[in-house]
Amino acid sequence: MRFIIAFLFLVLGFAFSEPVQTQITYEGKSLRLNGDLEIPEGVSLQDKPVVLLVHGLFQTHKMREPIGVQREAWLSEGYPVLGITLSLGIDDRKEPYACDRPLDHDYSLNLKEIGVWVKWLKNRGAKKIVLAGHSFGGQQVILFAKDGKDRALVGVMALAPAKGLKREHPLLEKARRLVQEGKGKTLLRTNFFYCKEAQVSARTLWSYYGEDRNIGKALDNISLPTLVVVAALDERVSELDKFLEPYVKKNERVEVKVIDFADHFFRDLAAEDLGAITLDFLKRF
Repeated sequence: MRFIIAFLFLVLGFAFSEPVQTQITYEGKSLRLNGDLEIPEGVSLQDKPVVLLVHGLFQTHKMREPIGVQREAWLSEGYPVLGITLSLGIDDRKEPYACDRPLDHDYSLNLKEIGVWVKWLKNRGAKKIVLAGHSFGGQQVILFAKDGKDRALVGVMALAPAKGLKREHPLLEKARRLVQEGKGKTLLRTNFFYCKEAQVSARTLWSYYGEDRNIGKALDNISLPTLVVVAALDERVSELDKFLEPYVKKNERVEVKVIDFADHFFRDLAAEDLGAITLDFLKRF
């Protein structure tokens, strides 16, 4: 796959890469948001759909697999790509979340930031935008797009998206009570996703673990053409195709593709299959 991408870059030319920033005001505080805009040589944002790419859980736009590999595939076929880093409520975040750093924000901030970047792209002249995301990023682009009425949004690509179901946690009920009492910013020392010990606010714990964000329900009514790619060997989001089947079977706008030998990160040969599937989808626009 990487040899093929390298060859295509030699044939088609290089991509112009520009670190970019914008900002969002969150609870009276200005947060700088980071991203990277890559535009193939000889292409403008008006020529082809722009892929707005969202990373997995608490990572950044520099995440290599599958984010970086697929970005190269799309660029090699002439599609501009804006990779973004969600702030998680942290000003100017550029590194993956470290477990020793206190975390305080609501999940909904992620969706607001996607909206900020959509507006940013439109202001730069983009006419068509395809939302794409991996894992939690896949979940987030689906949730953002389910009510999307922005005419610039033309499609969604979700790569091994997290299901969005409620999770069990020993402090979840305590977090719920604190949020209900208006004490959602109270820090709790506990385990949190891949962190054995972290300081997270009650509202962060509740909004990520306790709220129902079932992507199946969102896909049932989504109005945009949507591609969901399932990794059959995925141990993090297992049996995603079976989970989605009752929700998507009546919505002809949603297409589910399964790569039999892929893990959650679509490594090695699976990356090539993923590139082919996503490029076929992009060519529709």
